Amino acid sequence: MNKFSIAFKKKVAETYLNDELSLVSVASMYNISSSTVRKWAYIYREHGIETLSGLRGNHSADFKLMVVKDILDNQLSIREAAIKHKMSAFYTVSVWLEKYKKFGEHAFLRKNKERSNMHKKNSLTPALHSTPLTVNEREELEQLRVENAYLKKLEALVQKKSRSTQKKK
Repeated sequence: MNKFSIAFKKKVAETYLNDELSLVSVASMYNISSSTVRKWAYIYREHGIETLSGLRGNHSADFKLMVVKDILDNQLSIREAAIKHKMSAFYTVSVWLEKYKKFGEHAFLRKNKERSNMHKKNSLTPALHSTPLTVNEREELEQLRVENAYLKKLEALVQKKSRSTQKKK
C-alpha cells in the first residue's frame, strides 16, 4: 500500500522540477522530507509517472545481479542505479548490494537464502546439546543456575539501595 497517491507524487515532483521553489521549500509546503521530494523528482524526470507508482516488483535473480554489477562496474551510487533501472525503492537496491557483498554471485538464489537461515539456526545452538548431559552435569548446571539467579537478585537489591540513598541526599 502506498502512502501517497501517484497524482500527489507527480504534483510534488513537478513543483520542484519547475525550479520555482527550493527543495526545502517544496518539502515544507507538502509536509514531507526533502529526500522524498528529491527522489520523486529524479524518478519522474528520468522515467515518468509509471515508475513513481511504487508498485512492488518481483525481480528475478538475474535482474538483481545486473543492478548490483552495474553499481560496482560503473561506480554508480545506489540512487543512480535505482533510477537507471526504473526502481522507486532505493533501499531495495541497497539491500541487494549488501546481500551480494555477503554471498557473492549466488546471493539471489533461493537455495542460498535457505542455507543461510539453516546456518544461523545451527550457529545459535551450542554443540553441547547434541549429547545428553550426565546426572552430575545436570546437578552442576542446576546449581550454577541457582547461584546465577541469587547473584542477580543481590545485584538488583544493591542497586535499589544505592538509588534510594541517592534520592535521600
